[in-house]
Formats: sequence, C-alpha cells, structure tokens
Amino acid sequence: MVLRRLQSIFTPAHPKPGKFDEALIHSAIERVVDGTDPRLRAVRNYPRKLRDAVERAIEFVVTFVDTFPPAIELSRRSFTTDPRVRALFASPEQLREIISFSQGMLSYLQQNPGPLPQTLYAVLVTERVEKNVLGMDLQGDLMRRDVAQTVINFRDPRVSLPTDNAAESRRDAMNRVFDYLVEIALQRLVSTRTRKQQLEQQQRQLLQKKAQLYKASTLALEPLMELRVPEAPDAGAIEKQLQAIEAELARIRISSATIENHLAKVAATLREPEKHLHLERVVLTLNHMNVKMASNALHNTNTLEFDEILLRQDARRFTMAFVRFPSSELLPQPDFFDQARRMLTPRVMT
Repeated sequence: MVLRRLQSIFTPAHPKPGKFDEALIHSAIERVVDGTDPRLRAVRNYPRKLRDAVERAIEFVVTFVDTFPPAIELSRRSFTTDPRVRALFASPEQLREIISFSQGMLSYLQQNPGPLPQTLYAVLVTERVEKNVLGMDLQGDLMRRDVAQTVINFRDPRVSLPTDNAAESRRDAMNRVFDYLVEIALQRLVSTRTRKQQLEQQQRQLLQKKAQLYKASTLALEPLMELRVPEAPDAGAIEKQLQAIEAELARIRISSATIENHLAKVAATLREPEKHLHLERVVLTLNHMNVKMASNALHNTNTLEFDEILLRQDARRFTMAFVRFPSSELLPQPDFFDQARRMLTPRVMT
C-alpha cells in the first residue's frame, strides 16, 4: 500500500521545509522500514536515526511534484487547440483510446462502477523518441527534398493514477515518488547481499583451482604414483584473485555485519534523493508534423515545454504531465463476459 498519510502535507499552503507534521514524519519512517527491512526496528532509536533523511526525502518529493504545471486537458477539442496535445498524440482517436484503455483507467473503472465524475484527473507518462529522417522543407520560396530532419515521437503513452480530484492526483504522484526512493534504498541492500554471494561463489571456485594446483604439484601424492593429473593453473594468478576477493568480502562483511549498517545505507539513500531522480524541462520547437525546427523558424512552428523524469539508476527517461479529461471522452468498455459467453455458446446450424 502506498503511503497514504503523506496526503496531509499536500495542501495549497505547504509547510516550510523542516516543519512537517509529526504524524506524517512518523508514518513516513514506518513506511521506509516496512519497504526496506523490518529488522531495522531492532536498532535502538531507529526513528531518530532516520528522521533527518526522511524529512529530506519528503521535502524533495513535495518540491519535485510541485514543479509540474497545471493539468493539461485531453479531449478532441484540445487536440485541435493545444499544440502540446497534438505533439503527444497521433490523432484524436488515439487520444481517446489511451485514456479509455490504459491499465490505470481500467483499474479505476473496476473499483468505481458507479456514475463517473464529469472530469477525471490523471498522470500521463510517455517516452520521447527522436528519429533522423530525410524529408521536405521549404527554404525561402523553394521546396527542397531529401533534407535531413529530426522527427519527435512520443511512444507508449498511458494514463496512471486516475482520480476525480486534481489535488488528489498530485498527492498520489507524491506517494509514488516517495515509494520509488524507498525502492532504491531496498535495491541497495539487495545488491550488497547479491555481491557478497557472488564473491563467495568465486572464492569457492578459486579454492577448487587451488586444490587442483596442489594436486598437480610435487607436494601432492599423485605425482609420486605417476597418475595423470590436469594441467596446473597459474598459482600466482590464483593467489592474487583470492586475496582481492577476500579483501572485498571483508569490507562487505564489515559494512553489513550489523543491522545498524543497513539503516545507515537506507538513510544515505533518502538523504540524497537527487542522486536517484532528476526532473528536467525540455523545450522543443516543432512543426505540425513533429519535426524539430530551429528556434527562430518563422513559419508553422510551436515552441513547447515538456517535463521529463530521469531515473538515474538505469538512465531511463520519461515524459510526464498531469492531465484532465471529460469522462464523456471515454470510449465504451468492452463486455468481456458477454464476449466469452458468445464464444462458448454453441452455434445452431440452420
């Protein structure tokens, strides 16, 4: 479950940094512990040791989401009036399909079977892709062919976290951002444990090679009995590898020997959220075909701003925007039960 108690700070008048509600901070700390390693509660005064890092993470989350502009309207009308919407979608039909059949909307409709509110709010996520092509361009009074151009496409658009309230839409987004930071902290703990297991496996393999070395050496019994033994591996190389692995294992064992060190790693992750998540405003000058144009182009262009999220851990980048749309724009949902019944009902031959 997402950290619902975070909602208490997402109001029009945010408290000043460092002045968050005590109940919120407590709930955030417990969410961090539940989401990483519940054994952290065994650390004496764990709430106090996590408090500064959690406050820093909450402050980052609030600022991060507040940076986004007001919700963009998605509708057939806005497709003709808002160049941002035309850039994001190939057609009004695609727009309606996305808001109607994204997994987030399907889940919302299942959980809210009654009449829909007049306006729905959500988060739109897509991926900006640039492609180099040869096209036509008007240069002066001449139309030239085979001109190198860059076309912008927004791939795999989808709406998430639909709700009937703009403020709640932002609260839900903040919950997701906070949980992402908790996930990063958990992954750091897992990677340490995985690396330790890998090193121990390598150590076992090298020790086996070392055993082969002894078996092939004049110190072993087999050569005296003139048994055929495998070619001896490089003793010096084996010893160097063993020393390097043992040294790294020693460092890992020291850093993870106690649960206090796990808590310190979690706190370090939350204390520097900007290392894991970055928001960048991208400015594009596009024509009606989504071709990038010079910023000083004089004809049929629009200068548009989009917000992109960079997940630093795997260098993935997504375009994100808060959106709103009339529920009347939703396409009818298919009746899957009726379709299944039709398929299972035997046809009568006439």
